[in-house]
Amino acid sequence: MAEIRLQNLAHSYTKTPAGPEDYAIREMDHIWEQGGAYALLGPSGCGKSTLLN
Repeated sequence: MAEIRLQNLAHSYTKTPAGPEDYAIREMDHIWEQGGAYALLGPSGCGKSTLLN
């Protein structure tokens, strides 16, 4: 069966070139299996769109 697997996914950014690193996603692990129905839920700014991009 096919799956999408994320292991230790992280995405960070800086607001200014010399600024501190902020994480939109840190240490995410997840497996989506074929045939499942999934939803990303969470408050504004928690990284939902970042994950999809």
